[in-house]
Amino acid sequence: MCRFKSGVVFKNRVVLAPDGNESHSDLLEGLGIKDDYLNASTLFVRVELTPKNNNKAIPVQDWEYKVDQDVKPDWFKKDPDRYEQEFRMAVEEYIKAKNLIICCGYAWTAIKEDEQGTYYLMDGTLGKFEFGENNNYTNSKVRNMLNNSELTRELKTRFGDDLVSIRTNLLSLDGLDDYGEVNGDVLAIPTLDLYRDCRKNISNLDQFWWLATPDSTPSGCGSGNVQVVESDGYVGYDWCGGYGAVRPFFILKSSIFVSENN
Repeated sequence: MCRFKSGVVFKNRVVLAPDGNESHSDLLEGLGIKDDYLNASTLFVRVELTPKNNNKAIPVQDWEYKVDQDVKPDWFKKDPDRYEQEFRMAVEEYIKAKNLIICCGYAWTAIKEDEQGTYYLMDGTLGKFEFGENNNYTNSKVRNMLNNSELTRELKTRFGDDLVSIRTNLLSLDGLDDYGEVNGDVLAIPTLDLYRDCRKNISNLDQFWWLATPDSTPSGCGSGNVQVVESDGYVGYDWCGGYGAVRPFFILKSSIFVSENN
């Protein structure tokens, strides 16, 4: 699977994959170029740049660069450093145009604003973690990790009382309320309802990430599965003992946030 950020390098230009689809093959098809050995050896080179944990706050010059094909045109082999830098520059301009908010060493996107404040979702992840012993977010390993993380401490230090306490409703997908709700966190993962409400403002990742919403509960079909967002944005479920990405959000009283990249 192609990773963020993918693109194709030609002798005299760089073309980046469109938002939501990092496929080199789809990109070439959209450009009307046949994805075959002849063209790969003469016309184009598939490349990609990937920040650790999809953290776009990391300078583009520090992202991992990868050439995603074995055969390469002669013009590329003669000066690979030039084409790497051209691709890095193209991605850097793309990131600048996204107007991401940089805070506490991570990139964030404002996905929603209501009477509570502005919701900032991480544009990337904190890494992969086991959800927990069961699908109850209240006692999950993910929640424990977030509450005791350096990121939570930094947010509290920077914003203090301007952070809004998050209320997480743990109503299951099949409509059971065994787990009630969790209050008091300043950093949490989204529920299915929040994801659905803000879907159009949320970018896809190249891995699945946890939601707080359980698939069911002990009074229903069991406590083994929890809702997840797949790499294409589709919502499914996964075993809570598996390892998924953690993509948290926080809420800040509106109109007071200033990004560190300003």
